[in-house]
Amino acid sequence: MLAAMPLQTAARLRGGVFVAALLLVWVSTSPFRATVAADVALAGNLANQFCFLMMGAVSLAALALVDPRVLRAYLTPIYGLMLGWLTITMLLSANFDVSLRAYLFTLVVIMIAGAIMVLPQTERDFAALIGAVTLIVVLVCYLGLVLYPDAAKHSGDDILEPEHAGSWRGLFDHKNIAGAMMGIFVMIGLYVAQARSALVGYGLAALAGVFLFFTNSKTSMALAPIVFVLTVLAAQVRSGWLRGLIIILPLIVIMAFTFGTVLSPTLKAILEAVSPGQTYTGRTEIWDFAFDRLGDRLLTGYGIEGFWGSDKVRFAEISEGEKGIAQGMVHAHNGYVDAVVAMGIPGFVLVIMTFVLLPFRDWVKVQHSVSNDRMALLFARIWLLTLYNACLESFFFRRSDQVWFALLIAVFGLRLLAMWRVKPA
Repeated sequence: MLAAMPLQTAARLRGGVFVAALLLVWVSTSPFRATVAADVALAGNLANQFCFLMMGAVSLAALALVDPRVLRAYLTPIYGLMLGWLTITMLLSANFDVSLRAYLFTLVVIMIAGAIMVLPQTERDFAALIGAVTLIVVLVCYLGLVLYPDAAKHSGDDILEPEHAGSWRGLFDHKNIAGAMMGIFVMIGLYVAQARSALVGYGLAALAGVFLFFTNSKTSMALAPIVFVLTVLAAQVRSGWLRGLIIILPLIVIMAFTFGTVLSPTLKAILEAVSPGQTYTGRTEIWDFAFDRLGDRLLTGYGIEGFWGSDKVRFAEISEGEKGIAQGMVHAHNGYVDAVVAMGIPGFVLVIMTFVLLPFRDWVKVQHSVSNDRMALLFARIWLLTLYNACLESFFFRRSDQVWFALLIAVFGLRLLAMWRVKPA
């Protein structure tokens, strides 16, 4: 029956699944959740789980409309090792029930991301679909400022973070998530302007850029132009070593002078000399707290989402010099620190291999054509922006986190482009 399906119908089905999946993750089933009562929020959570399970099933079914040879790109040992170690650390988790639920949900999201990235058949299709979804999400964020201003902006009533009052967050839970996503949307807009429509693309980039400014997310506002410049420079060179120097070296430097400062007195002294009293808004205490309590779990960690919120954290003895700020955290505000906490040192190494080294190699190996080069530049920008952002925010393996999903589609996109050439139209 699938073989007899008209090509136009099959294309519409593929496009529909792609759009539905992106909207499900980027909008979610409960946007502007600050306006939702607790009992409704619980029902929304159940609805969210059901919708993701259904979308996972639909995404897999949609693969019947795709040439199965394309999926060979995903058959790489690094992916197998990463998923295998994630499974082992989940089974050995100090908080097994929590880790199991997070693990299963995360696998569904990874599966959806991998499936939908093979559905668009041409670059024209991909640019139209991702441009349409992004424009919808941005417009919904602006609409929220009018209809749900108390939810679409941070409120002064927030006991934990009253200093964020007035910062725009749109349909997202926090201004920092909104900031990272708007930075990504600017990149998508610039891509759409080149690949499909200058009017739509540049308009989208402008709308996202204005929203990014009013999120007051300093990290994303600083990183977006840096990533733009670095990727433009890196795309001009064919030497893998030189390209790595341009884009990977800054990541190493950012790592060193963020969480590296709680591990190395030398790095801390250098940071103090450059920026006295720098704590990255209290993050250094959180990282120090996490590293101090890894103890005998350096090999396997605490399992995915098995550390923050556990008794180990909630009832931890506060040592001299600590304020206990980390006891109220749900993550480390650093993806790389959380990788160590969840999966131990081997897990950290595998995260670097899977999300840093392999995508970099894939970008270098892209099957060059005009369409592939444009798409590869988009994916590289999203990939690099999220990697840099992960030094101050945490989203690796965080279920259906919007920034995490953006990283997944960028990594899978580069993987596919390294193996195949995309049709321009």
